[in-house]
Amino acid sequence: MARISKPPPEPSPSTDGLAQTFAASLVALLLGLAAVFYATDHGHAFTTESLRRSEISRQPAPIPKFQVVDASGGRAGLREWVAASKRTWIVDFVYTRCQTVCSSLGSVYQQLQEQVRTRGLTKDVGLLTISFDPARDGPAALAAYARRMQMDPGIWTIVGLESAGDRRRLLEAFGIMVIPAPLGEFEHNAALHIVDRSGRLVRIMDYDAPTAALDFARSLK
Repeated sequence: MARISKPPPEPSPSTDGLAQTFAASLVALLLGLAAVFYATDHGHAFTTESLRRSEISRQPAPIPKFQVVDASGGRAGLREWVAASKRTWIVDFVYTRCQTVCSSLGSVYQQLQEQVRTRGLTKDVGLLTISFDPARDGPAALAAYARRMQMDPGIWTIVGLESAGDRRRLLEAFGIMVIPAPLGEFEHNAALHIVDRSGRLVRIMDYDAPTAALDFARSLK
């Protein structure tokens, strides 16, 4: 019977070849990690919102200069109005037709309004809601929202943008991400933005920690 010869063994990769492949992979990995490191503010932030929070906590930034309109139709420069009030402000962003996250923010602000009142902080801290939907949120819509939220005008104020051209600057300054949704709605993030008496954004905090935000705002002089 004829013997079946075995095929010769395949040559094994050389040590040099393995080393080169490993080195190339390691370089690619390190370059990728470096890109992530710098793109996320040295690893401190992994989203646009957290990056903005990190930036502001290290270096407060003046809020942009633009005109706003209130529920009575009055107009003012936002930064000048904040400075003239001589109060620290806790700021949130809504559109008045919103039935999702804006409703949650409204409930949080109602709690904050009561805390400001009962803690005697009306001269030190104010609540400001800004609409980012100038196309639909004129004075009448702002007034209806104020009534629905039972705003105390001595504590809580709502304003909208006078010019639609200011919307992008507003959202970028505060780190607000707004995505159009069906039926004219919007998806957007929510947070509590602390603006000091000179009109600087100094901190961005979670909206589900209102007492911490109020304590921080109260500490600013």
